[in-house]
Amino acid sequence: MNPKLISRRRLVQHIGLGALLPWATLAQTAKYPSRNIRMVVPFPAGGGPDAVARLMAQILSQRWGQSIVVENIGGASGQIGTQAVVRAAADGYTLLFSPPTPITIAEHFLPKPPYDALNDLSTAGLLGRNPAIIVAPSTLPVRNLNDFIALAKKEPGKYFYGSPGLGHAFHLTTEIIRTQAGIEITHVPYQGSAKAVMGLLSGDVQFLVQSVEAVKEHIRSGRLRALGTLETSRLTAFPDVPTLAESGLKPLGIMNWYGAFFPAKTPADIIAFWEKEMLALTKDAAFTDKMRTMSFDPVAYSAQEFKQIMEVERAQWAAVIKNVKVSAQK
Repeated sequence: MNPKLISRRRLVQHIGLGALLPWATLAQTAKYPSRNIRMVVPFPAGGGPDAVARLMAQILSQRWGQSIVVENIGGASGQIGTQAVVRAAADGYTLLFSPPTPITIAEHFLPKPPYDALNDLSTAGLLGRNPAIIVAPSTLPVRNLNDFIALAKKEPGKYFYGSPGLGHAFHLTTEIIRTQAGIEITHVPYQGSAKAVMGLLSGDVQFLVQSVEAVKEHIRSGRLRALGTLETSRLTAFPDVPTLAESGLKPLGIMNWYGAFFPAKTPADIIAFWEKEMLALTKDAAFTDKMRTMSFDPVAYSAQEFKQIMEVERAQWAAVIKNVKVSAQK
């Protein structure tokens, strides 16, 4: 055969293959997801991020025809589960659904976490926020936050406060409140929100900042008493509970959000796919109604907007940790 003809055929084959490559990529993307997806919640079951993750997984699994399996990997205030996702294959089949603690807070403590959240994770978006409330056992002789502050000042060092873990957002938030109020109460860290609530119910601790979702039924049953809310306005579910400002303290301006993250180098089209689907959930009545029923705010932010929120938060938390002189060992 004519060598020139062979050369031309090879050239045509090469050009044809090159032309097909973009279509091959699109075909692969169109198949996503083609198998089960693992969604890691870096805290024990029963808390706010777990509840929202399972709701999102249920709705998206039905929509896509592929299972999203929620896996709780608790420990080290969310760092163990976060590290598991950082180390996972960047193929779009493992993601993290997390509150701020291991993402914008952990980096400010020593020892540093075994990952760099800013560079080791790709941000998909924010989905849902969790209003927070201050609660105490109903057996404690206080009706509101001012009553508790007066009691703690009268008997400094006698009372204890719980949190879901060292360095957790609720740990730091309580330290801000404690510092502003000028009271001495001792921190008792638990492994997750559910255990912290049990510690309050049992009387081992007398003060707890927690999500409304985690304690609302105990407030309604009369076992716990709501002392105040961290929100800038009163809660719809508990309109009689005063804000921090109404209690004479400064508003904190802290958002307890939930966000989705993938291992770095996960394909951009998969990240964009999740971003679009998460934003669409806020227009899904089944999702928004259930979120409100559970006392969550069904808000969503794009990946870029979420990155800006986290950038501001990182600076805020660094200042908080420095000003209240809190450490991960406290």
